[in-house]
Amino acid sequence: MKALVPLVYIAAMILGSGLMVACDQPSDAPVASDFMQGIEGPVVFGMVSYLTASGVREGRIEADTAFTHADTSRVDLRGMSVVFYDEAGLERATVSGHTGEWNPETDQMIARGEVLLFVHRDSSNLRSQEIHYDPESDRIWSDSATIRTLANGTVTSGSSFESDIEFENIVVRDPRGGVQRIF
Repeated sequence: MKALVPLVYIAAMILGSGLMVACDQPSDAPVASDFMQGIEGPVVFGMVSYLTASGVREGRIEADTAFTHADTSRVDLRGMSVVFYDEAGLERATVSGHTGEWNPETDQMIARGEVLLFVHRDSSNLRSQEIHYDPESDRIWSDSATIRTLANGTVTSGSSFESDIEFENIVVRDPRGGVQRIF
């Protein structure tokens, strides 16, 4: 029995030293990204929200995921799209992108990542890496390279674009192209 007691102490010392060594080893546990560590508000999956002015629906925002922040009114969107409506409630245009930002207080938005703006009235589209929307000035624009494709296949590339929200005055800056595709 006396020989068993020292063996118990020896086993405890080996186990204890093994635990101390394990504490010094780097962990392979997953760590959240800096972005995720900065999220202090709720995370919403399958978000749908509406843009209204004087009780009239002007748009619908959808996102696969929406991240809110406690210290700001900015909402970060993933897998996002925005549908803009005209005065009659018909779809005017749809903007979709990989990510985006929305300020619910001002309804200003930025869509990022292979952004597509589809104009329903004439079936034209604009593509850019980033598109901005400001309801106060009724304007939508991009400061990034832009490709505009008309329904007849005419393609125009430019350094940027700007448009009113009715999409009646679309200006592509530094245009190149205007070539019609032949099928």
